[in-house]
Amino acid sequence: MDSQVAAALRVFATLTQTQRDEFVTVVNNYINGDRPTQDRIVHESTRNWAITKVDLGPTSQVCPACGR
Repeated sequence: MDSQVAAALRVFATLTQTQRDEFVTVVNNYINGDRPTQDRIVHESTRNWAITKVDLGPTSQVCPACGR
């Protein structure tokens, strides 16, 4: 399995069932959408969520996205 696919799967596994359902719907809309729809979905996913950077310093927990 590709390392990026594995990282995405680790994050997916941490989602609630409601979040998983939303994620699957968005991915299906992306796959089946035309180029403007795909661009809109990507743009929405990268919007500013009012947090630009959080530096928590060293922690004992592992990030589910990157494994660090």
